[in-house]
This record gives sequence, structure tokens and C-alpha cells, in this order.
Amino acid sequence: MPWQKVSVEAQRLRLVLAILSQREPVTVVCRRFGVSRQTGYKYVGRFRRWGRRGLREQSRGRKGQGWPVRWRRELLRIRQRRSTWGGKKMRWLLRQRHPRWHLPAERTLQRWLQQAGVARLRVHKRHALGPVGRGQVARRSNQVWTADHKGWFRTGRGQRIEPLTVRDLYSRYLLAVAPVANTSYRETRRIFSRLFSRLGLPKVIRCDRGSPFCGSGPHGLTRLSLWWHRLGIRVEYVSRQRRVHNNGHEQMHQILQEEVASQPAPTRAAQHRVLRKWQHLYNYGRPHQALRMQTPASRYRSQPGPLPRLRLPRYPAGWLVHRVKISGHILVHRKLFGIGRAFARLPVGLKPIAGPLHHVYFAGLLLGELDLARHHAIHLLPSTTS
Repeated sequence: MPWQKVSVEAQRLRLVLAILSQREPVTVVCRRFGVSRQTGYKYVGRFRRWGRRGLREQSRGRKGQGWPVRWRRELLRIRQRRSTWGGKKMRWLLRQRHPRWHLPAERTLQRWLQQAGVARLRVHKRHALGPVGRGQVARRSNQVWTADHKGWFRTGRGQRIEPLTVRDLYSRYLLAVAPVANTSYRETRRIFSRLFSRLGLPKVIRCDRGSPFCGSGPHGLTRLSLWWHRLGIRVEYVSRQRRVHNNGHEQMHQILQEEVASQPAPTRAAQHRVLRKWQHLYNYGRPHQALRMQTPASRYRSQPGPLPRLRLPRYPAGWLVHRVKISGHILVHRKLFGIGRAFARLPVGLKPIAGPLHHVYFAGLLLGELDLARHHAIHLLPSTTS
């Protein structure tokens, strides 16, 4: 008489039926079949959910191996054009293209990128704890702008380009990526004049202490930042002591370097077109985690309007009023006193304090102290140094 063969699926079915019959305690039934109570409840749950199909032997491979190959192929195709994107942004883009499909998880996409050898290694930096920064907090569009010159690079034909980048802090909207040949005052002012007329005036502009934003004179003002001040814009300089930083802007520069500057166009005109295309992609096609995976264009709202008319300041009677020369000096009692080139061709007021000691003002802004008997340059007070 041949041995009776019983399949594993049939044994599991007998176990489940014995448990569901409730003639014996579950512990006794599981002991008779040689399995634990957890295993018995597991097969009961599979049977109730899928029937006999749930009692079949299942694959013991890693989860995610059953995904169609098409997802991997499409992921690598996207990666060729979005070299700085990770799993989260990749899944967002796939969701935009396939809104009704069941997509792989973010970790699955990230693992596929690592297996393909194209994933970026992220280094998590620990920042020292300190007081809360004193910088202006952006709570709406056009409240705080950040500005900086990206490090220069050359086109394929050797032409030097140093893009001026301006970004709205609240929405992360990239307002300008202007390829300039240098950091001169005239070219930078021309770009900001166009932005102010088209988008409106911000309340604050945050920038670093480089040229042409910051100088060595009173309040660190240059011709450019003084022009901002006269328009009613507060200038905010990056400061480690005050915990005011421009980290988000620098991160955007890193992305610009990897996606554009590392493969420059042959000419300046071609590079300009590439930068404008990349700016549009950054604003309309790149989600940000800080915006809950929304694009900057969905958050930014412009406020266009005419620029205010600049008027020369007036000073009270009894003050000495002198127009600053192009060299940055004023002539008082046939002596030259240095004020700063940022105030060239503009009148400053000298308020008498005691004897030859005067406080120097531009409109309501205290520039420093001037001793007409001893010094030949303005003495910066603690409140006038930034």
C-alpha cells in the first residue's frame, strides 16, 4: 500500500478548519499540527482574506522585487535629466505623470537609485545650538529677498560669467538668474530696477558682505545698498554672531552648479538661454519639502507698482549741510573729511554736539561722529558698524 501524500496547502487547510470549528482550544489544535499559536492565527487570517489562495507558499524574497521593470527604467530616465533629485522628488514627478497608478514607495525609489550607483550621498551636519536668529522671518511673498553672486565660471569659449541670483525667501521662488560679466554697481542696479518695477519692492533684502552689497563705510553701505535704503528697503547682512544666514540660497547655488555650471554652454548667449530654462524648471517643476512638496510658483505672489521717487533729504536749521564729493569727502573750513563713496553727490548733515564735535547724518540715519579739529575722517560709532 503506497504512502499517502498530503500537500502543505492541504495541511494548512486542515489546521484552519480545525481552528474555525472551535471544537478544541486553539492551543491544542496547534500543538497537534506542530505549529505555534501565532502561526495558526496567521493562516486563519490569510484564509479569511484570500481563501485557499492565501494558504499557498509565498515568496520569501525582498519586498519590491515584484515591481515591473518599467518603473526602474522610467526612474533612470528621469535621473538623467534631474541629477540632483532624490526619491521623494522622483515620486512626486511620477505622481504628476501617472496620477491613477499605484507607485513604488519613496524608499524603494531611493534604493533603486543606490543600486544603480547614481544616488547622492547626504552628509547630515550638526549645527551648534544657539540663540534664535535676529533675521527677518518671511511670512508672505515679497517680504524678504535673498541675493548673491554665484561663483564665476567660463563658457565653452572661455567667456567669464558670474550669475546674479535673487530669490524670494517665503516661496523659494527664483526671481532672477542674470549672467553678468562682473559685480559692478551699474549692472547690478539695472537688474534690481527691472525686478522692482515688474514684481514690487520687498521689505528686506538679505545678502552677504561681498561686493557690491557691503562696504567698509558706515552701516556697511555701498552705492547699491544705500539706494535700497532710500527706497525704503532694509538691508540685512549675513552674520554668524546674530545667527543670520543665507543657507537656502547657498543650497540653490549648489544645485545650479551641478545642473548647469558643471556643463557650460559654448557662448554667453547660449548660457543665458540655459539659465532661463533652468530658472523656469526650478520655479515650476521642482517641488520643495519646506513647501510640502509644492512648487515655488504655486506660492509666490508678485506686487508690481511704480518705484517711489527719490528725494534729497532736508536738515534742521543750525546744522552744517555739505554735499559729498565723488571721492567720498566733504569740504569743511577748507579741510577735507572722509565720509564714504557711497554718499557721493548726496548732502549730509552735521549736527553740532560740543565744540568741534559733530554727528553726521544722512536723512535720519546716523553715520558716525566727526571731530572738525582733530580727525580727517568720520569715526564710526558702535551702532553704525554692522
